[in-house]
Amino acid sequence: SGMADVAALTGDTGYVTAIQKIWDNVAGKKLYITGGIGARASGEAFGDNYELPNMTAYNETCAAVGNDFWNHRLFLLDPDAKYIDVMERTLYNGLISGVSLDGKTFFYPNPLESNGQHQRSPWFGVACCPSNITRFMASVPGYVYAQRGDALWVNLYMASNAEVKLDNGRVLTIKQQTRYPWDGAVRMTVSPDRASLAAIHVRIPGWAHNEAVSTDLYHFADAASARATVKINGTPVPMKLDRGYVTITRLWRRGDTIEVNLPMPVRRVAANDQVTADKGRVAIQRGPIVYAAEWVDNPQGQVRNLVLPASAKLTAEFKPGLLNGVEVVKSRAIAFAYDEQGKVTRTEQEFTAIPYYAWANRGRGQMA
Repeated sequence: SGMADVAALTGDTGYVTAIQKIWDNVAGKKLYITGGIGARASGEAFGDNYELPNMTAYNETCAAVGNDFWNHRLFLLDPDAKYIDVMERTLYNGLISGVSLDGKTFFYPNPLESNGQHQRSPWFGVACCPSNITRFMASVPGYVYAQRGDALWVNLYMASNAEVKLDNGRVLTIKQQTRYPWDGAVRMTVSPDRASLAAIHVRIPGWAHNEAVSTDLYHFADAASARATVKINGTPVPMKLDRGYVTITRLWRRGDTIEVNLPMPVRRVAANDQVTADKGRVAIQRGPIVYAAEWVDNPQGQVRNLVLPASAKLTAEFKPGLLNGVEVVKSRAIAFAYDEQGKVTRTEQEFTAIPYYAWANRGRGQMA
């Protein structure tokens, strides 16, 4: 983040070149599907290329916050949606997993698998994670939009009201109506203080155009037929993406509407074959949310013995009374176990997954 700031202030191309090489390595070889970074607890460090263990993943909460700071600064240097894609992935998954739903307990590491040995703590001897979460959560509104000259970038989707002052002195008031990240329908009402010519860059997340990440580290294992759409005052806009954005340049008048529709099928995500820890495995993702199976939602209180067949249909359902209201993913899985004679048995059973960020809020147990 500091390198990006220095590059912005000085225009030093050496910094820009170096920081881009680092980003390419992190996003292409060292990023967890949750947006977490830092595979090794020893030294709180990155591992080797493609070293992404699940049970022992360190993924410090502070590192997730730092990853979002860094990607936002890189976007401000060079407005490419690939940085916001990483920022959003981290924000909704490996960052907010670091705090419990009641805000009272915290995770230092954020692993991708547990046998029940992980539990959030109310405090730490070195309490950087709680304080970083505290300051970051309050700063989230500042990441929704970005402005330069007479142009506006819409980066994050959340029900909100904002006033943005352009360099020409005009003020744009923008109201977002949406249930994102549970629903991909977003309605934005744009109301300038007076008719204004401006360019609004509307981000189409990578996951909404079949791109798990902008590198080859992860890819969707299944196809999605539904496509994202954008409408202005009810009229479809050509879906021509420029660095992840649909750009709309027009004379904006009070009450103009932008409607974005981002279909959210449940998808399977596979890792690059060089990630040995993930061979034969898939992650489950819907919209920007990565899912986890937890002990309390599945029969026998076990999930690490489950196999999800490639043919198993994945469906989503909103549960308003669960974990402060979450979309869950349902399916049928195969549970493997040993019987009394030591033979392997296989039993088909119900399968439920919750958003990864919400795990470990109902006591200790298995998670994958």
